[in-house]
Amino acid sequence: MADIQLFVCCHRPAAVPDHPLLVPIQVGAALAGSRFPGCVHDDTGDGISAKNPSYCELTAQYWAWKNARADHLGFFHYRRYLYPDPDARRPYRIEREPDRAVLDRLGYRQFDGLIRRYDLIVPKPEDMFLPVREHYARAAFHHGQDLALAERIVLERHPEMAEAMEGYLSGSACLFGNIYIMRRTLFQDYCAWLFPILEEFDRRADTTGYTPQELRVDGYLAERLLGVYASHSRARGVASCLELPRVHFLPDLAGTARRLLAAVLPPGTKRRAAVKNVWGSCKGG
Repeated sequence: MADIQLFVCCHRPAAVPDHPLLVPIQVGAALAGSRFPGCVHDDTGDGISAKNPSYCELTAQYWAWKNARADHLGFFHYRRYLYPDPDARRPYRIEREPDRAVLDRLGYRQFDGLIRRYDLIVPKPEDMFLPVREHYARAAFHHGQDLALAERIVLERHPEMAEAMEGYLSGSACLFGNIYIMRRTLFQDYCAWLFPILEEFDRRADTTGYTPQELRVDGYLAERLLGVYASHSRARGVASCLELPRVHFLPDLAGTARRLLAAVLPPGTKRRAAVKNVWGSCKGG
Protein backbone atom coordinates (compact mmCIF):
# COMPACT_ATOMS: atom_id res chain seq x y z
CA MET A 1 0.00 0.00 0.00
CA ALA A 2 1.33 3.43 -0.94
CA ASP A 3 1.92 5.75 2.01
CA ILE A 4 0.98 8.78 -0.15
CA GLN A 5 -2.05 8.90 -2.42
CA LEU A 6 -2.87 12.08 -4.34
CA PHE A 7 -6.31 11.53 -5.85
CA VAL A 8 -6.90 13.29 -9.16
CA CYS A 9 -10.65 13.93 -9.48
CA CYS A 10 -12.06 13.37 -12.96
CA HIS A 11 -15.67 14.01 -13.94
CA ARG A 12 -14.81 13.42 -17.59
CA PRO A 13 -12.16 11.25 -19.30
CA ALA A 14 -8.81 12.96 -18.76
CA ALA A 15 -5.12 12.19 -19.06
CA VAL A 16 -3.51 11.57 -15.68
CA PRO A 17 0.25 10.86 -15.76
CA ASP A 18 1.42 7.42 -14.70
CA HIS A 19 3.09 8.50 -11.46
CA PRO A 20 3.43 6.60 -8.15
CA LEU A 21 1.89 9.50 -6.17
CA LEU A 22 -1.18 10.02 -8.39
CA VAL A 23 -4.44 8.06 -8.21
CA PRO A 24 -7.10 9.01 -10.79
CA ILE A 25 -10.62 8.75 -9.39
CA GLN A 26 -13.88 9.09 -11.30
CA VAL A 27 -16.31 11.28 -9.37
CA GLY A 28 -20.06 10.92 -9.81
CA ALA A 29 -19.53 7.40 -11.17
CA ALA A 30 -22.94 6.31 -9.89
CA LEU A 31 -24.58 8.81 -12.26
CA ALA A 32 -22.26 8.39 -15.24
CA GLY A 33 -23.07 6.54 -18.43
CA SER A 34 -19.65 4.87 -18.53
CA ARG A 35 -16.78 3.98 -16.19
CA PHE A 36 -13.42 5.54 -16.95
CA PRO A 37 -10.66 2.92 -17.39
CA GLY A 38 -7.69 3.05 -15.07
CA CYS A 39 -9.60 4.96 -12.38
CA VAL A 40 -10.84 4.32 -8.89
CA HIS A 41 -14.63 4.83 -8.95
CA ASP A 42 -16.34 6.71 -6.15
CA ASP A 43 -19.40 4.45 -6.19
CA THR A 44 -17.47 1.46 -4.83
CA GLY A 45 -17.28 0.67 -1.13
CA ASP A 46 -18.74 3.27 1.23
CA GLY A 47 -19.47 6.45 -0.71
CA ILE A 48 -21.79 9.30 -1.65
CA SER A 49 -21.24 9.22 -5.41
CA ALA A 50 -24.86 10.12 -6.20
CA LYS A 51 -24.41 13.45 -4.41
CA ASN A 52 -21.82 14.59 -6.96
CA PRO A 53 -24.06 17.24 -8.59
CA SER A 54 -23.96 19.25 -5.35
CA TYR A 55 -20.83 17.87 -3.67
CA CYS A 56 -18.56 17.95 -6.74
CA GLU A 57 -15.06 16.66 -5.96
CA LEU A 58 -16.07 16.05 -2.34
CA THR A 59 -17.45 12.65 -3.35
CA ALA A 60 -13.83 11.59 -3.93
CA GLN A 61 -12.83 12.96 -0.53
CA TYR A 62 -15.66 11.10 1.17
CA TRP A 63 -14.68 7.89 -0.67
CA ALA A 64 -11.07 8.24 0.50
CA TRP A 65 -12.20 8.98 4.07
CA LYS A 66 -14.13 5.72 4.19
CA ASN A 67 -12.02 3.46 1.98
CA ALA A 68 -8.39 4.63 1.55
CA ARG A 69 -5.63 3.79 4.05
CA ALA A 70 -2.60 5.85 2.99
CA ASP A 71 -0.60 7.85 5.56
CA HIS A 72 -1.02 11.05 3.52
CA LEU A 73 -4.00 11.77 1.28
CA GLY A 74 -4.36 14.59 -1.20
CA PHE A 75 -6.92 15.84 -3.70
CA PHE A 76 -6.30 17.50 -7.05
CA HIS A 77 -8.48 18.12 -10.11
CA TYR A 78 -7.67 16.71 -13.54
CA ARG A 79 -6.67 20.25 -14.58
CA ARG A 80 -5.28 21.58 -11.28
CA TYR A 81 -2.47 20.12 -9.15
CA LEU A 82 -0.23 21.38 -6.39
CA TYR A 83 3.50 21.38 -7.09
CA PRO A 84 6.48 21.62 -4.70
CA ASP A 85 7.77 25.19 -4.95
CA PRO A 86 7.25 26.87 -1.55
CA ASP A 87 9.11 29.99 -2.75
CA ALA A 88 6.88 30.61 -5.77
CA ARG A 89 5.78 34.26 -5.97
CA ARG A 90 2.42 33.61 -7.64
CA PRO A 91 -0.44 31.37 -6.43
CA TYR A 92 -0.50 29.40 -9.69
CA ARG A 93 1.08 28.91 -13.08
CA ILE A 94 -0.27 27.55 -16.37
CA GLU A 95 1.09 24.56 -18.31
CA ARG A 96 -0.21 22.77 -21.37
CA GLU A 97 -0.35 19.07 -20.47
CA PRO A 98 -0.12 17.05 -17.24
CA ASP A 99 2.57 14.62 -18.39
CA ARG A 100 5.47 12.99 -16.56
CA ALA A 101 8.07 15.35 -18.07
CA VAL A 102 6.16 18.42 -16.84
CA LEU A 103 5.77 16.91 -13.36
CA ASP A 104 9.49 16.14 -13.20
CA ARG A 105 10.24 19.74 -14.21
CA LEU A 106 7.90 20.97 -11.46
CA GLY A 107 9.75 18.96 -8.80
CA TYR A 108 7.67 15.80 -8.43
CA ARG A 109 10.74 13.58 -8.06
CA GLN A 110 11.27 15.06 -4.59
CA PHE A 111 7.63 15.77 -3.75
CA ASP A 112 7.12 12.71 -1.54
CA GLY A 113 9.81 13.79 0.93
CA LEU A 114 8.26 17.24 1.28
CA ILE A 115 4.78 15.79 1.80
CA ARG A 116 5.93 13.56 4.66
CA ARG A 117 7.25 16.58 6.60
CA TYR A 118 3.85 18.29 6.98
CA ASP A 119 0.44 17.54 8.44
CA LEU A 120 -1.35 19.92 6.09
CA ILE A 121 -0.47 21.31 2.66
CA VAL A 122 -2.85 23.84 1.11
CA PRO A 123 -2.71 26.06 -1.99
CA LYS A 124 -0.99 29.40 -1.76
CA PRO A 125 -3.86 31.78 -0.98
CA GLU A 126 -5.05 34.05 -3.75
CA ASP A 127 -5.63 37.58 -2.50
CA MET A 128 -8.97 38.79 -3.90
CA PHE A 129 -8.65 42.20 -2.18
CA LEU A 130 -12.08 41.93 -0.60
CA PRO A 131 -13.29 39.73 2.27
CA VAL A 132 -13.73 36.02 1.58
CA ARG A 133 -17.35 36.36 2.73
CA GLU A 134 -18.02 39.16 0.26
CA HIS A 135 -16.17 37.41 -2.55
CA TYR A 136 -18.39 34.37 -2.06
CA ALA A 137 -21.56 36.46 -2.28
CA ARG A 138 -20.34 38.16 -5.48
CA ALA A 139 -19.07 35.06 -7.26
CA ALA A 140 -20.96 33.57 -10.17
CA PHE A 141 -23.52 30.93 -9.16
CA HIS A 142 -22.96 31.56 -5.42
CA HIS A 143 -25.44 32.95 -2.90
CA GLY A 144 -24.38 34.83 0.22
CA GLN A 145 -27.18 33.35 2.31
CA ASP A 146 -25.74 29.85 1.80
CA LEU A 147 -22.41 30.79 3.34
CA ALA A 148 -24.25 32.63 6.13
CA LEU A 149 -26.17 29.45 6.93
CA ALA A 150 -22.96 27.39 6.93
CA GLU A 151 -21.44 29.92 9.34
CA ARG A 152 -24.39 29.55 11.72
CA ILE A 153 -24.07 25.77 11.63
CA VAL A 154 -20.34 25.93 12.43
CA LEU A 155 -21.01 28.28 15.36
CA GLU A 156 -23.75 25.99 16.70
CA ARG A 157 -21.65 22.84 16.45
CA HIS A 158 -18.13 24.19 16.96
CA PRO A 159 -18.24 27.51 18.85
CA GLU A 160 -14.52 27.13 19.60
CA MET A 161 -13.93 27.90 15.90
CA ALA A 162 -15.64 31.30 15.99
CA GLU A 163 -12.42 33.33 16.06
CA ALA A 164 -10.70 31.38 13.29
CA MET A 165 -13.81 31.48 11.11
CA GLU A 166 -14.30 35.20 11.51
CA GLY A 167 -10.63 35.85 10.85
CA TYR A 168 -10.60 33.79 7.66
CA LEU A 169 -13.93 34.97 6.22
CA SER A 170 -13.16 38.62 7.00
CA GLY A 171 -9.73 38.35 5.40
CA SER A 172 -9.06 38.57 1.68
CA ALA A 173 -6.83 35.52 1.11
CA CYS A 174 -8.86 32.69 -0.48
CA LEU A 175 -8.04 28.98 -0.71
CA PHE A 176 -9.62 27.76 -3.94
CA GLY A 177 -10.47 24.37 -5.39
CA ASN A 178 -10.84 21.94 -2.46
CA ILE A 179 -7.22 21.07 -3.19
CA TYR A 180 -4.98 19.97 -0.32
CA ILE A 181 -2.81 17.19 1.15
CA MET A 182 -3.23 15.99 4.75
CA ARG A 183 -1.70 13.49 7.10
CA ARG A 184 -4.22 10.69 7.59
CA THR A 185 -5.12 11.53 11.20
CA LEU A 186 -5.83 15.17 10.32
CA PHE A 187 -7.74 14.16 7.19
CA GLN A 188 -10.02 11.91 9.22
CA ASP A 189 -10.65 14.72 11.69
CA TYR A 190 -11.36 17.18 8.87
CA CYS A 191 -13.88 14.89 7.17
CA ALA A 192 -15.60 14.09 10.47
CA TRP A 193 -15.97 17.87 10.91
CA LEU A 194 -16.88 18.85 7.33
CA PHE A 195 -19.44 16.32 6.17
CA PRO A 196 -21.85 16.66 9.11
CA ILE A 197 -21.83 20.44 8.56
CA LEU A 198 -22.74 19.96 4.91
CA GLU A 199 -25.41 17.39 5.77
CA GLU A 200 -27.00 19.88 8.16
CA PHE A 201 -26.77 22.56 5.51
CA ASP A 202 -28.56 20.27 3.05
CA ARG A 203 -31.29 19.68 5.60
CA ARG A 204 -31.91 23.39 6.29
CA ALA A 205 -31.09 25.18 3.03
CA ASP A 206 -33.66 26.24 0.47
CA THR A 207 -32.19 25.74 -2.99
CA THR A 208 -35.49 25.90 -4.84
CA GLY A 209 -34.97 27.24 -8.35
CA TYR A 210 -31.18 26.84 -8.33
CA THR A 211 -29.56 26.11 -11.68
CA PRO A 212 -27.25 23.08 -12.03
CA GLN A 213 -24.26 25.40 -11.49
CA GLU A 214 -25.82 26.90 -8.36
CA LEU A 215 -26.66 23.43 -7.03
CA ARG A 216 -22.91 22.77 -6.72
CA VAL A 217 -23.26 24.71 -3.48
CA ASP A 218 -21.81 22.04 -1.13
CA GLY A 219 -18.58 22.05 -3.12
CA TYR A 220 -18.47 25.86 -3.12
CA LEU A 221 -19.01 26.00 0.64
CA ALA A 222 -16.34 23.39 1.32
CA GLU A 223 -13.73 25.59 -0.38
CA ARG A 224 -14.37 28.26 2.27
CA LEU A 225 -14.73 25.78 5.10
CA LEU A 226 -11.31 24.33 4.29
CA GLY A 227 -9.88 27.78 4.95
CA VAL A 228 -11.70 27.93 8.28
CA TYR A 229 -10.45 24.49 9.31
CA ALA A 230 -6.87 25.23 8.25
CA SER A 231 -6.88 28.55 10.11
CA HIS A 232 -8.21 26.94 13.27
CA SER A 233 -5.71 24.06 13.09
CA ARG A 234 -2.78 26.45 12.70
CA ALA A 235 -4.01 28.73 15.48
CA ARG A 236 -4.22 25.78 17.86
CA GLY A 237 -0.79 24.55 16.82
CA VAL A 238 -2.10 21.07 16.03
CA ALA A 239 -0.88 20.99 12.44
CA SER A 240 2.37 21.83 10.68
CA CYS A 241 1.28 23.60 7.52
CA LEU A 242 2.83 24.43 4.14
CA GLU A 243 1.43 26.52 1.30
CA LEU A 244 2.26 25.46 -2.26
CA PRO A 245 1.34 26.93 -5.66
CA ARG A 246 -1.09 25.34 -8.09
CA VAL A 247 -0.44 24.41 -11.68
CA HIS A 248 -3.38 24.72 -14.09
CA PHE A 249 -3.26 22.49 -17.17
CA LEU A 250 -4.87 24.20 -20.18
CA PRO A 251 -3.80 22.58 -23.45
CA ASP A 252 -6.19 24.17 -25.94
CA LEU A 253 -6.82 27.63 -27.40
CA ALA A 254 -8.47 28.72 -24.16
CA GLY A 255 -5.22 27.82 -22.43
CA THR A 256 -3.26 30.04 -24.77
CA ALA A 257 -5.64 32.90 -24.01
CA ARG A 258 -5.27 32.26 -20.28
CA ARG A 259 -1.49 32.30 -20.57
CA LEU A 260 -1.63 35.65 -22.36
CA LEU A 261 -4.03 36.97 -19.74
CA ALA A 262 -1.71 35.79 -16.97
CA ALA A 263 1.13 37.74 -18.58
CA VAL A 264 -0.95 40.94 -18.64
CA LEU A 265 -2.74 40.38 -15.32
CA PRO A 266 -0.45 38.17 -13.21
CA PRO A 267 -2.15 35.87 -10.65
CA GLY A 268 -2.13 37.32 -7.15
CA THR A 269 -2.11 40.97 -8.27
CA LYS A 270 -4.67 43.56 -7.29
CA ARG A 271 -5.56 44.43 -10.87
CA ARG A 272 -6.24 40.78 -11.72
CA ALA A 273 -8.42 40.35 -8.62
CA ALA A 274 -10.38 43.48 -9.55
CA VAL A 275 -11.11 42.13 -13.02
CA LYS A 276 -12.09 38.70 -11.68
CA ASN A 277 -14.37 40.18 -9.04
CA VAL A 278 -16.19 42.36 -11.57
CA TRP A 279 -16.44 39.50 -14.07
CA GLY A 280 -17.75 37.10 -11.40
CA SER A 281 -20.42 39.58 -10.37
CA CYS A 282 -21.53 40.07 -13.99
CA LYS A 283 -21.71 36.32 -14.69
CA GLY A 284 -23.70 35.72 -11.54
CA GLY A 285 -26.22 38.41 -12.38
